[in-house]
Amino acid sequence: MANDRAVTRCLRTCGVAGLLAVSSNTVFASSFALIEQSVSGMGSAYAIGSAGIDDASTIFFNPATMTRLSGSNLTGGLQIVNSRTDFKGSAEYNPNNAATATPPPYGLGIAGYPISGDAKSNLDLTAGIPMGAISHQLNDRVWLGLTINAPYGLKTDYDDDWVGRYHAIKSELYTYNFNPTLAFKINDHATIGVGVSAMYADGELTQAVDGGLVSALAGAPIPGWIPGSSTYDGKAKLTGNDWGFGFNVGFMLEPSDNTRLGLHYRSGIDLTLDGDSKVSGLTGAVSALNGKQDAKLDIGLPDTLSISGYHAINSKWAFMADYTWTQWSRIKSLDIKLENGSKSVAKWNYDDSSRFSIGTEYTQNNKWKYRAGLALDQTPVPHDSERSPRVPDADRTWLSLGLTYTHSPSLSFDLGYAHLFVDDPKLDDVSDNNDPTLQYPVGLTGFHTLSGSYDAAVDIFGAQVNWRFN
Repeated sequence: MANDRAVTRCLRTCGVAGLLAVSSNTVFASSFALIEQSVSGMGSAYAIGSAGIDDASTIFFNPATMTRLSGSNLTGGLQIVNSRTDFKGSAEYNPNNAATATPPPYGLGIAGYPISGDAKSNLDLTAGIPMGAISHQLNDRVWLGLTINAPYGLKTDYDDDWVGRYHAIKSELYTYNFNPTLAFKINDHATIGVGVSAMYADGELTQAVDGGLVSALAGAPIPGWIPGSSTYDGKAKLTGNDWGFGFNVGFMLEPSDNTRLGLHYRSGIDLTLDGDSKVSGLTGAVSALNGKQDAKLDIGLPDTLSISGYHAINSKWAFMADYTWTQWSRIKSLDIKLENGSKSVAKWNYDDSSRFSIGTEYTQNNKWKYRAGLALDQTPVPHDSERSPRVPDADRTWLSLGLTYTHSPSLSFDLGYAHLFVDDPKLDDVSDNNDPTLQYPVGLTGFHTLSGSYDAAVDIFGAQVNWRFN
């Protein structure tokens, strides 16, 4: 059985290993990435990708493509995401943890005991994702640009009394990315662009603490405690933030006036989120464990590589396609270091993921353009047993529509809509965080497991305005 010090370490780490796993059930791109950086691009399910969008939002997808924009261009957009997600499942004490599985007097013998609470949870959410971009042509060869956006984030918020409360309750992540860029036109057929990124990340995580279990592990079981009951629950809260830096580089080839090819690489960003881990609400023999200490999480956000093509077959119709690879395999686990020297580990074992999209554009006249697109977006989650309830990510299929209305040579508007068909994510005996500093073999896995399934669908509505100043 774990000693008091080990139990203290376990408790203090509760709620830390997931700070960046605070994406929403509203999975828009793989895991907690957000691709919603252009309303005009959304109309083709982002099949236009790095091959060149006709407004300043193109900078995020490939800075080289802003050489297609004459003069100065300013774009601002907002995408409203509405997700409908329901969870149904159950939780129990982990039969693979020696402390819960071993009979007394060497363990608690409660493996398989159910966790009480609401077996159904509604995670419906409506959220807005803003973006802005500006480009400026210095001369016939050189362009400058800047885009400001949110490439990662969103939110999950379960009820305090749901069965998975020891895995997660509230999770939030906000990112703010500032990406100044430079493009150079080599000749009429080739362009290169580069940029640097400064990203600020700010997160908050909460989850329940099984006070009855902690008391029992500490050798002071609460009289009348029913395993799985929420009567003696406490709560853990983590906050943290950091700045991280990266770069991106892109190329564009235009072999003819009707054909464009784009290649874009965006580097990963390393973050060290410094924050506080706070425990509150515990009573009785373990009330002394309430308090706060420093916590630190190192994580590497993924690299991405996009290859895109655009071809106009005549003055009316054009087709486009994109392939984007994301190196999610950089995240095998989230390792957290606490002020007292202990660690907490959340195993994810992410795989790299791919996104395939195709789209078409129809130009009715010099006022109206219409777009449609289809995309298949893979999840990096390798198995149902390694899917976090903080990021219940799954494969998804995009169907998108969009239009551009050109009011004048200096002013245009974009509208877009996308529906995401999400392969219903499942949880298969997913364990909560483990603490390798606990005595062997107790620290190999968490104390609770969660199983169930989600029913999810997402609608995205976008509006964007574009100004051009010559």
